[in-house]
Amino acid sequence: MRKRNRLFTLLFSLLILSATSCKKDPIQYTFSGTVTESANGNALSNVAVEVLQRTYNGSVASAYFNSAASTTTASDGTWEVSFDREKVFEFKIEIVEDGYFELSEIISSSDVSTDETEVVNYALEPKSWLSFHLKNFGGLPTDEFTMIYYNFREGCDGCSTNDYHYFIGEVDTTFQILTTGGVYAKYAYKNPGGVVYITDSVYMPPLDTVGVTINY
Repeated sequence: MRKRNRLFTLLFSLLILSATSCKKDPIQYTFSGTVTESANGNALSNVAVEVLQRTYNGSVASAYFNSAASTTTASDGTWEVSFDREKVFEFKIEIVEDGYFELSEIISSSDVSTDETEVVNYALEPKSWLSFHLKNFGGLPTDEFTMIYYNFREGCDGCSTNDYHYFIGEVDTTFQILTTGGVYAKYAYKNPGGVVYITDSVYMPPLDTVGVTINY
């Protein structure tokens, strides 16, 4: 009887060991990359990186992205995340850091494989502010001062448009424009009654404000 019990215990143990040894690790997606600054190419540390995914519910893709994994960049700007595979329609990578324009990219699931790491490197553009002070000395209510912005960043809160801008009357005003740092911002202006535009540009230091005064 004891022999039978020992035999049963041995067989049961072998069965459990066999089942455990046959269990496979979950199949995962792995994303990695490096985040740098566009102005100088330096690595950016402690930057928030999140990978989101739109999964399928049956045969229908979700209308929303859900977080799959998140991390922050190391001192050399590198990052890596891994997460279990699901049936995914597309991925989205979001990178956020104070003082920089947020970066977001959508990647089709057909371009991502579980067999290898998906390497995606990004350069964040630093923010910079241009403060204009316009002063019309002895102006008339009918004066028209015209400015043209050429390569300013568009489509963000605090940004402007690359277009004509008009200032009418006895102007004395100061305003700021948010744009990309590390580049030259180009603009031109024409005095009231003038014919020729005066063109100028100013270097926009990253994470800083530059002041330009125009008297006319």
